[in-house]
Amino acid sequence: MSLLRAKIAVSFFFLSGGSALALWAVHIPLIQKTVGIDYSTLGFLLMLSGVGGYAAMQLGGWLIDHIGAKTTTRLGGVIVGLSLLGPAFAGNPITLGLAIVGIGFGLAGIDVPMNAAALQVEKANHRAIFTFFHLFWSVGGLLGAALGYATIGAGFTQSQTLPVYGLLLSVIGFFIASWLLPNEPVASRDNKQANKAASKANRRVLAFVILAGLMSASGAIVEGVAQDWSALYLIDIQNASVSLAAWGLAAFNIGMILGRIFIDRIVEAKGRGFIIRWGSLASAVAIGLQAIAPSYEISLVFWFLLGLGISGVVPQLFAEAGEIGEASHSGRNMAQVVGITYIGGLAGPSIIGLLTNSLELNIAIGWGAVLGIFIVLSYSKLQKLEK
Repeated sequence: MSLLRAKIAVSFFFLSGGSALALWAVHIPLIQKTVGIDYSTLGFLLMLSGVGGYAAMQLGGWLIDHIGAKTTTRLGGVIVGLSLLGPAFAGNPITLGLAIVGIGFGLAGIDVPMNAAALQVEKANHRAIFTFFHLFWSVGGLLGAALGYATIGAGFTQSQTLPVYGLLLSVIGFFIASWLLPNEPVASRDNKQANKAASKANRRVLAFVILAGLMSASGAIVEGVAQDWSALYLIDIQNASVSLAAWGLAAFNIGMILGRIFIDRIVEAKGRGFIIRWGSLASAVAIGLQAIAPSYEISLVFWFLLGLGISGVVPQLFAEAGEIGEASHSGRNMAQVVGITYIGGLAGPSIIGLLTNSLELNIAIGWGAVLGIFIVLSYSKLQKLEK
């Protein structure tokens, strides 16, 4: 029963983070109009999310090693809900910039500990289940996009929807964290000599950590393009309404959900490399085709295929990274990989806004194809560093 409850709790936190990100993302067009900024300024402000995100992840990694994943996940679950209050009431570029830093901190504050909690459950489960939890991030994304579609269509503003949903996430997260597996701190608090020796030994895997982080960040950037720009792309390039534009993100998340239903079984049969290589290649093709999508309907198909292709890439890279290095530094190693990933996923798509100074939005989005190819080409090097 305790393992079942832990699975439910971990699944909720993935759903919480995914839905918070999606609900924020589909409100970006309304928030942009409220604040009165252009794409270039929006792109710059979105970069600030990486600042808050990286800080939260490094703090989270230390807390996991020294206190445990359960307590850190509870704290993150409360913070991610509260982070939605900032953009709800932003009225100028300065307050929006601060709110985006808060969004980055909140989403990152749940990301590292919930992945650590998921690895705890997978070890106790004795069978691959890690990607299954990431499925609930996509379910949350679909929920957030659908909620955004419904509330925006009904005439509700961001100042009405985001605070209510955010506070609900915080309250549920605080209480459901009691279902998680017990804290398992791994860092020695008393033996300074042992800590120094472990830190020195752990530095040997630094190259692996960095490369895994860069590859995972590339996948997250591709995901982030769909999260941050699909709605604006459908409005400006395909002439969709604000409410219909929310279905671009919904299509992407449906693809992610379908992929993550089966990926753990594919990994058992074909290995992680199969998912990482072929998923990255498929996503490169799908995002590249967005540049020439002739209609709203065909664009939705490409967003769906992008979600299907990229669905297993980042989780499988996380799973590999979570087992490297010294056991006493597992939380911090994961925090480094997830931190690099997070900077890519949240700040990377802001480059799209900067590219629109000289390119059409559809052409700017197509650059993500290069990142998919980078992952494919880098995986063989990653395997050599692992050995």
